[in-house]
Amino acid sequence: MKTSFSTEVVDLDRQVPNRNKRESRYFWDELYSLISAGGFGRIAIPYEPKWDFGGRSGIPRSMRSIQMKFGGPRGYLAFLKEQGITAVDCIHLDSALFCAGAPEMYLGALDHFAQEALAFAVGLSCPVLTLTVTPPVFAVKGLLAGQEGLKEADFLRKLADVIRDLAERAGEAGIVLCVKNPYWGLFRGEAVLELLEKLPAVKLDLDTAHLQIAGADPAKLVKQAAGRIGVVHFTDTAFMDEQEAYLTPLPEFPARRATKVFRDIGDGTVDFVAVLKALQEAGYQGGIVFNCRNSYDSCRSILRTRSYINRTLIPAGYTEQAVSMYAARRKGESENEIIPHESLEDGSL
Repeated sequence: MKTSFSTEVVDLDRQVPNRNKRESRYFWDELYSLISAGGFGRIAIPYEPKWDFGGRSGIPRSMRSIQMKFGGPRGYLAFLKEQGITAVDCIHLDSALFCAGAPEMYLGALDHFAQEALAFAVGLSCPVLTLTVTPPVFAVKGLLAGQEGLKEADFLRKLADVIRDLAERAGEAGIVLCVKNPYWGLFRGEAVLELLEKLPAVKLDLDTAHLQIAGADPAKLVKQAAGRIGVVHFTDTAFMDEQEAYLTPLPEFPARRATKVFRDIGDGTVDFVAVLKALQEAGYQGGIVFNCRNSYDSCRSILRTRSYINRTLIPAGYTEQAVSMYAARRKGESENEIIPHESLEDGSL
């Protein structure tokens, strides 16, 4: 299976000492080399246009930042290759980023930024674009408050139309559109299967921690969604939502418990070996994104993940089709070439 490491390991939303250095390019330039040194030759990127600051930001999570700092997708890919990163496997857009105002404003913003993220994926020759299917339950209720005559079911139908149109555009560009269902969203747990029935062109981004917190068995859901899985995010947790934190304003930081929801790979209770075996039995050949959500220490997260893969997953039968360029050279293997999409220096479709 193709192995990638998500740059979401860097927490940009919480204050920590020297946080501002993360807005500079030099911080990210070094991060790529560290990811590669950890044995990961492919990455996944969250698409977050809120960080471009008019092109001044060094945070490589928007098309504009890439254009300003690297001259476009081609220059960015060339730089990644110099750091030992051979491909971008997944782009993820979280719809909660712009959940404000009236429902029509939100749906319009979702459509706009989803198309922008799609152009970003095409420009980086990325095969998968993932969309968080709904904002948190609390945010959706706020969105619908005061909207006379507009019910949740009506909102979801309009949302499905936006996703259906995006899936068509993605298909034309040769990209697989996936939906992710956070434990705090309207399609939490196994409820996402009902949505997939209505969106035949869309596949599932199977996120292990979110599923487990929502009360679903990730390995079982692999079997239920066999053939509809477009990408897998290995995320870890030990959190049990006994307080219905999914209904609160900040479900990632439960109010009545001094804890973060997510943990580094191997530090939680997700049974990755069981999920791996289920994926193998289902004949899954896609990518697995190792996603240490909002880590306090990126370097430790990279090494912990590599250690877990080596100590636990590989003995259980996990095989990596893509390791870092440097590891490939040590093994005498040929390195993978990145071939940017021929028509996309500016990322437009």
